[in-house]
Amino acid sequence: MPLARIKRFLVPQDNIFFDLMLKQAETAHIASQSLVELFADYSNVEKRSERIKELEHEGDKLMRDVYTALNKTFIVPIDHSDISTLATALDDITDLIDNVSILLVAYGIKEPTPPMVHLAEVLVNQTKELKNAVASISHSKNYHKVNDHCKNIKQMENKADEAYIKAITALFKKNEPLEIIKEKEILDCLESATDKVDNAAQHISDIVMKHS
Repeated sequence: MPLARIKRFLVPQDNIFFDLMLKQAETAHIASQSLVELFADYSNVEKRSERIKELEHEGDKLMRDVYTALNKTFIVPIDHSDISTLATALDDITDLIDNVSILLVAYGIKEPTPPMVHLAEVLVNQTKELKNAVASISHSKNYHKVNDHCKNIKQMENKADEAYIKAITALFKKNEPLEIIKEKEILDCLESATDKVDNAAQHISDIVMKHS
């Protein structure tokens, strides 16, 4: 059997890994949009947070699909470890957004604070760039686009860090210990989510460097 035919037999031709990871990035982006929408119309929070939980379940399914495909595929388009690491990072973003919505309900937050809203908006912009970055790694001809997307994500992550520090500084000036604990945990989740987007972008940059 010619080598080309053997390769076609062993390597999936439908770019299943890239498709699944793009769906993961899209799910994270939709989850971030849903959180911003929840903050903008902060009513019936418990019911409306169910949409984010559905997206988290969808993200978990996509994660399982990635690992199932990895276990069944002998030759993959990029390293197994790169696929696993990136897929996990993408899933973590949606998980953290879901954690925010869980805490809003569990802690009975009456209204989101401006820093919460700001960090959620940063997440929307970050995940949009991340989605485009993931889409760009499916073919080497698009590698040149990755650097700009990842650079934008890093810049937004830096601004998120600054906003987080400013918010925590202001928070600890309050005289309500319980409220400080509640708000800080939510801010921590939001800031961690922006970090995870940046981590995913770093993994994408590493993949491009390996295959350029």
